Amino acid sequence: MSDLENMEMGEVRAKADQARATLSNPIFQEAFQMMNQGIVDQLLATPAEASVERERLFSMFKAGQMFVNQFASLVNNLELRSQPEGD
Repeated sequence: MSDLENMEMGEVRAKADQARATLSNPIFQEAFQMMNQGIVDQLLATPAEASVERERLFSMFKAGQMFVNQFASLVNNLELRSQPEGD
């Protein structure tokens, strides 16, 4: 991701708008939910002795969360930059 602090306000706003659109897109939401459910289902089906596989699946789940958090960061950055200086 580019350095958000050095972006012009218009560019920050455009990226935040695109991030909001992506996060609220029904197809994105459905695909993300399906991916997460697939990972959880695999975790639940993993035998107790398969700790390496469980760790791999958990890492996949966390990576998905981090991916979505990048979109949220774009939105949050706009909100922070839009606040008056005195806050």
